Amino acid sequence: MASLTALDEVRQRGARLWLEEEYSETLSLVAEFVSPALFVHGNVDCLARPTVGIVGTRNASPYGKACAHKFAEALAAQGITIVSGGALGIDAAAHRGALAAGGSTVAVLAGGIDHVYPAVHHTLFNEIKKNGCLISQFAAGSRPNDYKFLARNQTVAALSQVLLVVQAPVRSGALSTAHAMADLGREVMVVPANIDSHDFRGSFNLLRDGAALVYHPGQVMDALGLDPRSMRKNGQAEEPSGLLAVLNLEPTPVERIVERTGLSTSDVLAELTMLELEGRVTREAGGYLLR
Repeated sequence: MASLTALDEVRQRGARLWLEEEYSETLSLVAEFVSPALFVHGNVDCLARPTVGIVGTRNASPYGKACAHKFAEALAAQGITIVSGGALGIDAAAHRGALAAGGSTVAVLAGGIDHVYPAVHHTLFNEIKKNGCLISQFAAGSRPNDYKFLARNQTVAALSQVLLVVQAPVRSGALSTAHAMADLGREVMVVPANIDSHDFRGSFNLLRDGAALVYHPGQVMDALGLDPRSMRKNGQAEEPSGLLAVLNLEPTPVERIVERTGLSTSDVLAELTMLELEGRVTREAGGYLLR
């Protein structure tokens, strides 16, 4: 009776069952990875668009979160749906990046569709329901556990045409998502980092095993068969407002850049990360400078 009550409650709140015959082409090709019915809350039609999964560690560095946010923001602005697991760290940064662009994002949950995990993502999940959807393959009322996280990761892979791994240590659930993508014959892409960073060792192993190294969202679009030049046409390659103008050939501390541009620290770090990936600025002990 309790499970029926939970089911009734999620239906009353707007969730519904998504049956196999309704699955998008992307998911129907790999139906063996998921259940014949999924719970969804939100607009599942966003999965009919090109999809990119973005995954990585919960214990993400500012660099990792900035990369996830900016890649998701740039791709979502081009009409690409961002898929991730709703977790802390890289997942949350990817979801928020897509939302910041006014785009769509999908969070695949490791518990019931009515269970907010982590609890601090209550507001984020509500935003996702308005601009994409939540998805769960588990019964309403069920809580996450180890095997459900692994199953969730396979579903992220099933929903993603291309997977971008950002900051995965050796023991990272993101690697199981990457392995599922490889089993499906789909492309895995990895954002680079300093080779002495232990939090990226799992990412480095993926590169060693044949994953593609990427440093710009246009390369992900190219993997999807989309024209990356449209990013410049649609304004995604414009200069970050006022930021390059305050840099020169001497290192400038982040605090000074924030002061001079009037941007928030998080926005400055995000823009600097993308400029560094593009090879336009470099970082030294005293701060950032033009290359």
